[in-house]
Amino acid sequence: MDTIEYVKMLNVKIHEELDEYFNANENDQIEELADLIEVVYAIIESKGVSIVDFEKVRMAKKEDKGGFKEKLLLVSVKEL
Repeated sequence: MDTIEYVKMLNVKIHEELDEYFNANENDQIEELADLIEVVYAIIESKGVSIVDFEKVRMAKKEDKGGFKEKLLLVSVKEL
């Protein structure tokens, strides 16, 4: 399959895996998350980005915007 077709397939697959996660029982959710991460890694690599470079971007964003460890979610942002 060519690159364009592959990327389209990955975009469909990520939706499929997310649906499977949502529909899984709690015992199967970890396996579904593993499948989801595999698709994410394939998408990252299809964009020519290494997992190491992706992790640098992820960590910089986490440091700037925060993560979910504190169990807080941003509801909205008000522009001034």
